Amino acid sequence: MTEKPQIDFNGKIYFYCDPREGIPLGDKYQHLLICLAEGLQLLKIELFANVNYWQSSPTTSNYLFQHHPDITPDDCSIVVLMNSWYNGNLQLPENLFHPHRQYITVYLDAEDSDKTYIQRPEFRKFDFIFRTHFNGKLKYGENFYPWAFGLSDRIIQELQEVPEFETRKPQILVNFRHWKSGHPVRSMACSQLIPRVEQILAVNNSVDSIDDAPQTGYHHFHWLQTGGRHYPSYYKRLQESVACTCFGGFFVPNWTQNPSNLISRIIKQANTKLKLRTNRIVQWDSWRFWESLAAGCATFHVDFDKYGISLPVMPENWHHYIGIDLDNIPAAVDRIIAQPEILKTIADEGRLWALKHYAPLPTALRFLEIIFPNQNSLN
Repeated sequence: MTEKPQIDFNGKIYFYCDPREGIPLGDKYQHLLICLAEGLQLLKIELFANVNYWQSSPTTSNYLFQHHPDITPDDCSIVVLMNSWYNGNLQLPENLFHPHRQYITVYLDAEDSDKTYIQRPEFRKFDFIFRTHFNGKLKYGENFYPWAFGLSDRIIQELQEVPEFETRKPQILVNFRHWKSGHPVRSMACSQLIPRVEQILAVNNSVDSIDDAPQTGYHHFHWLQTGGRHYPSYYKRLQESVACTCFGGFFVPNWTQNPSNLISRIIKQANTKLKLRTNRIVQWDSWRFWESLAAGCATFHVDFDKYGISLPVMPENWHHYIGIDLDNIPAAVDRIIAQPEILKTIADEGRLWALKHYAPLPTALRFLEIIFPNQNSLN
C-alpha cells in the first residue's frame, strides 16, 4: 500500500460510477455509493462523477451523481470506486494512483468473494477499503475498515411508516431471494431453527417473482434501477410481520487468518459439502438484514460476536436483533417463549438503532470521520 497523501478536505468528492453501456441498468446497481452519496448531499458536499447515475424518480432529470466535464479527480479531495469495477472486469481509471495526486482513494467493497486482492493486486494501493462482510477474526490489510450495506433513501421511504407491532401478523418471514445449496449458514440455521420457531410463529415463505414486478411508474422505475430488488409487495409483507430471518454466509476454518488464500478457500468448500460449521462466517451482510430492521421486525441472524461479524457500530444481541448460537438453537426459542414481549422490544429498538447509525447521513459522517479524523469542521 502506498503512503496516504496528507491533505485537507476541500468539500469535493469524485465518484467513479460504473461506465458500461449497453447493459441493463440494474446490472450497474451500486448500493453502497448511493447510500454514501445521499448522506454527503445532506452535508452539502459537492459530488462529481465520471457519468450520470441514479435518479430518485422517473419524473426528474436530475442525477445523484452528476458528470461535469470540467471537473476531474484532481479537483477533489476524495476519489471513490465500488467493486462493480472488479465485477465488470474493468481496468482501473488511468493514473488513479499518480504520484502527485492530492486526493484520498477509497474502495467500497461489497464483493462476496475474498479473492479480489489476489487476482487484482492493484486494489491494495487504495488508501481506504471499506469492506462489507467484514469478519473481525480474520486478517485483512491495514487499509481495511468494516462497512455495511446499510439503508438508502429509497428503502427508508418504503418503510417510513410502519404499523404498531401489536397489529402485525404473528408470523416470521423465511423467504430469501436465493436458496442456494452453497449458502450453508442460511440453510443450516433455517433448517434447525424454523421447526422450533413454528411453535410460536407462523412461517411465511412466499417469494416475489418477476411476475410480481411493478409494471408502471415509480416502483417499476426503481425495480429496473435496482436489478429487480424493489418489490412493494415485499416491503408490505415486512411491515405486516413480527419477525424476519436474515441468515446468510459461509463458514471458514477457525485457524485461518487470511480468507482469500487457496487453502482457506478449499477448506471452505469442503465445509460446505460436508455441512460443517465453525465460529467464523463470511459473506453474511445483505439488504434483507437492514430492510428487516428498518421495517420494525424482530430480526434473526447469527450471534455477531460469536461468529466474528464486524460492523462500524455494533448492535447488541437480544436488544437490537436476535443473534442465534448455532450450537444451542433451542435456547433462543425457549427465551422467546419465556419472554414473549421481547420480540416487540427487539423490533422497536432494532429499527431505532438501524436508522440512527446506518441511514445515509450517519453513514456519510462516519465515512468522513474515518478518512479525516482530526478535521472537526466536518461535523
